[in-house]
Amino acid sequence: MFKRIFFLILFLNISSCDSPKYLKFHDFNNGWIESETLSFEFNGDFETKMADLSFILRHNNEYSFSNIFLITEFSANGNLIDKDTLEFKLANYRGEWLGNKKISVIEHMLPYKKGLIFDNSNYKLNIRTSMRSRNKVTEIERLDGIVNFGLLID
Repeated sequence: MFKRIFFLILFLNISSCDSPKYLKFHDFNNGWIESETLSFEFNGDFETKMADLSFILRHNNEYSFSNIFLITEFSANGNLIDKDTLEFKLANYRGEWLGNKKISVIEHMLPYKKGLIFDNSNYKLNIRTSMRSRNKVTEIERLDGIVNFGLLID
């Protein structure tokens, strides 16, 4: 029930503005597993060729970190364009979430790329986490509290 209300509110917020060029979410039942790579595939045949890419991260209070590290691989027609490791701050130094809290879920809009020019290529964006505990080399196997993760092209 909560998810339906949440997505209805999100839909109303988005539909009151210009429609995004692309919006897709991956939902998680038990957090984001370290080995799980998210893939977003889309065609760049947009009416307006310039666009901004942002991530939408939603988590609850079970998420126990103040940041998130992501590894991204962005390709066009099967050719790698960009590979990067990104860090996004999710909380301030007092531990207060920087995103918008909606009932029991915190939503973060994370800017990824601004002002990209798209052509009619087929694009693919792969994203995975890269989180480690302090003073440890191995990655954390599962990020508890992550509800879903989305890509917004606007």
